[in-house]
Amino acid sequence: MIPYLYSYVFHRAARTAQVRLAGLFLVGLLSLPALGFGQAIAVTGRVNDVSGEALAGVSVAVKGGGARTSTDDAGLYRVEVPSADAVLIFSYVGYLSQEVDLAGRTTVNVSMAPDNTSLDEVVVVGYGTQKKSDVTGAVVSFNAERLQLQSMPQTTITQSLQGRIPGMNISTTSSNAEGNGNNIQIRGRNSITAGNAPLIVVDGIPYTDQLSEINPNDIASIDVLKDASAAAIYGARAANGVILVTTKKGTTGKPRISYDGYFGLDDIAHLPDMMDAESFYRTKVGRYGEGALTRTEIDAYAQGVDTDWIELATRTGTRQQHAVSVSGGAENVRYYVSGGFNQVKGIAINDDFRRVNVRVNLDADITPWLKIGTNTQLGHISRNNMPASFSGAFDMNPLTLPYQEDGTSLRIFPWVEDEFFSNPLEGFNVLKEDGTRSVLSNNFLEVDVPFVPGLSYRLNTGYTYRYRGVETYYGRNTRSGLQQGGVSEIDNWANEDWIVENIVNYNRTFGDHNLSFTGLYSAQKRVNKNHDLNANGFPSDIMSYYQNALATVWLPSDQYNAQQYLSQMARLNYAYQGRYLLTLTARRDGYSAFGEEAKFGVFPSVALGWNLDQERFLDPLAWINSLKLRVSYGVNGNQAISPYATLPQLQPQHYLTTDKQTAVGFYPSRLGDPTLGWETTRQANFGLDFGVLNNRLTGSIDYYRAKTSDLLLNRLISPVNGTRGLTQNIGSTSNNGIDLMLSATPIARGDFNWSVDLNLSHYKNKIVDVGLYDAAGNAIDDVGNRWFIGQPVSVNFSYVFDGIWQEGDDFANSAQPDAKPGDVRIRDVNGDGTINADDRTIIGSTVPSYIAGLTNTFQYKNFTLSFFIRTVQGVTRFNEMMNTFFDGRTRTMQREFWTPENPINTFPANRDDANPFGVNYFGKQNDASFIRLNDVTLRYRLPATVIDRWGMDNLEVFVNGKNLLTITDWEGLDPELSGQRGMPQMRTYLLGLRFGF
Repeated sequence: MIPYLYSYVFHRAARTAQVRLAGLFLVGLLSLPALGFGQAIAVTGRVNDVSGEALAGVSVAVKGGGARTSTDDAGLYRVEVPSADAVLIFSYVGYLSQEVDLAGRTTVNVSMAPDNTSLDEVVVVGYGTQKKSDVTGAVVSFNAERLQLQSMPQTTITQSLQGRIPGMNISTTSSNAEGNGNNIQIRGRNSITAGNAPLIVVDGIPYTDQLSEINPNDIASIDVLKDASAAAIYGARAANGVILVTTKKGTTGKPRISYDGYFGLDDIAHLPDMMDAESFYRTKVGRYGEGALTRTEIDAYAQGVDTDWIELATRTGTRQQHAVSVSGGAENVRYYVSGGFNQVKGIAINDDFRRVNVRVNLDADITPWLKIGTNTQLGHISRNNMPASFSGAFDMNPLTLPYQEDGTSLRIFPWVEDEFFSNPLEGFNVLKEDGTRSVLSNNFLEVDVPFVPGLSYRLNTGYTYRYRGVETYYGRNTRSGLQQGGVSEIDNWANEDWIVENIVNYNRTFGDHNLSFTGLYSAQKRVNKNHDLNANGFPSDIMSYYQNALATVWLPSDQYNAQQYLSQMARLNYAYQGRYLLTLTARRDGYSAFGEEAKFGVFPSVALGWNLDQERFLDPLAWINSLKLRVSYGVNGNQAISPYATLPQLQPQHYLTTDKQTAVGFYPSRLGDPTLGWETTRQANFGLDFGVLNNRLTGSIDYYRAKTSDLLLNRLISPVNGTRGLTQNIGSTSNNGIDLMLSATPIARGDFNWSVDLNLSHYKNKIVDVGLYDAAGNAIDDVGNRWFIGQPVSVNFSYVFDGIWQEGDDFANSAQPDAKPGDVRIRDVNGDGTINADDRTIIGSTVPSYIAGLTNTFQYKNFTLSFFIRTVQGVTRFNEMMNTFFDGRTRTMQREFWTPENPINTFPANRDDANPFGVNYFGKQNDASFIRLNDVTLRYRLPATVIDRWGMDNLEVFVNGKNLLTITDWEGLDPELSGQRGMPQMRTYLLGLRFGF
């Protein structure tokens, strides 16, 4: 019922009667807190700290809602309470809150103690937890509230992390309803050709599937392990960092039922200014003359046709999410059970995504020394239907018609004279079912060994199964279906993963010494299966993809691969008086995909920590609440290589026998290499954590240096070996950078609170060696792959745009003597007086100079306003929308071309030979830096005096907007998207409700 209520509010609110009713309801709702009962009593007093100093700005509130005030500069306050047995709540940033029962008193003085609980905050560090004050590695920990997973809801966890964590860059490479078009990197890019994605672990189990298949409402916390010491416990898979996802657990107490949901609308955030029919017609005639026009274009122009293909492919999208959970527990059993439903109908017609999740997290104390439990999720994901082709919609001639004369049937070829262009909307005629079913289960048994205090054993068993089946049929109302007599595509993927971990923990304190040991022995296996069948040539389209036996042509394909891991790990944590900290870690990993001579590797690390705030020499500096130095060094691996890559392979080749029969033969397509192993990253980290001014300002800063060696690169070899390439461990890169994270509370007075969270990251990677050397043994560039020694891994390599040649320029004495007015001028980079390949140079990089995120939260009484800004700076990218000429067939952006009457210096003349060197970079138009207002949320929480009467402990409503504003010089679809002719970015507006009882 709730989804329909949201839809009703959004789509009917414009009606006058309903607007009036909504207004009356809102006025009544906001008036509830003001209702008074009984005679008010004035209470006064003074608030100071433990040293007797007055505290100004302390919030003094009546428990259950009602009056609220704050102390003045002398620490004095006055508040009216409804009765003599009321309870006052005293709260102040950096101090422990207190609840004081009046018990008939009218004067209450309070002494507040500093709040150092943040030091005792538990951080997940892999195979266990630690107090924040004891952590020696670079670990960033966020709970669900701090990530604002509820007030700024997202379809996927990845979107929620975007711009939130220093050192983590999450870029949106493509846009769709599912929200999974993201690229995640922690501390930049270490590898050149192998994967750079971090390892993701959910409830202790490595997770390799889509994060969009996990319900964000089930997330309790996310911890990111960034440096080598923190990540070393995952050894061969941790070179790119580790993301630990922990789901919610039940707690002892009465059952608590909660609901969280929203309904929202999506529209297009931005579209480039593309040619309309008039500009397309005039530009084509101006360049080629009227004789170049086809009959379709002539008739369409005469009839005033102006087809906006992008508008036809899009709609106002809708999204809704509903999550219900029940949690609680008795003395020995705790549970968390949830169900989630998420549905997104994206801005592209037929871009639909639906997710249904059920989660059961349960743990039980069987005996005082034995505990068992499970964290299990069942999921069903639907990605049915096929959206329009946006590349076609951007390119398609606006002087063409999408539909037949009846106005309902799509034209297979809108431009009958040019059948190269199919109808961009033909996806509407494609039948497609795409469903995924998954099980993710972590089951454990934990034994606190009797008679050995501090010793425990945990058996972790994880099982993941994921099946995805896609059935697609192209009928004769599509181009491929018409040409091939119907096309059926059946694709089936099945992934199965199991892991068994034996974990031993020992934790004891001996006087001033605390010792903690973790030992691990684990085995894991992952199997991937794929069966595909493409068939065509059907008698009719009636049976769609249920008639494969009737096809005249079949093309089956199958794939199987298995990966196995065997690991041992030991970690020792030692602390002396809570001041001096030591962490030693070593992990030995074996991976089946590597060569026989490199199956196993050892990855050690060491980290030191010093809690300076525990030292007596800092006692006079009372404004310092916490201060910790961290130093670490370690080795991690990157095993991002496909199974069987070290083995020689044969490729099938069909041939005709002497009696003209088809037979299958094989030829060598890849050589084996028994020495092939993982890439190795050695990283040093120097960090400082601090909290000052009663923890009103907290933060951390980290500087790191890393070097990755034994890169997995393809070396060219002589084709006499049967193949032209061989993957080997050659080459190296280096990476260094700074991560900064700050949290501050600039204002906390009475009813008003303002908090700020800022994170900033700067990193720089460069190539050290790619396995090529000159005669003297010095590393040299691989120009063909655009890998340059001393430069970032990903750079733009091109000629330098130097303006447009104008009439009257001295062509004869220039480096381009054959140039004409209106041509692109190329900079003579090496100054040799001629333009050739040696004048190509590096024009910026796709590696950002820095990335940053800023969250501001303002709270006044029961209202909270928060907004999140994200920025990426220093990125240069090729912009495919800025092609320099119009070919008369493909639509381009609206732009001015050089003419003698319009001698601009930005774009050349509109002719084929005006850009003979193919320059693609035109200054600020290729600057992909941006500042984006990612999220804005306003929420209102009803006072306890109101919801208590309804038996509830929470009730709040919120509105949220996403991707509301982007500031950039980029001219195109979006500076972040990898392709500029794909689905546009979405702007979203949400109305949400959450409650619990």
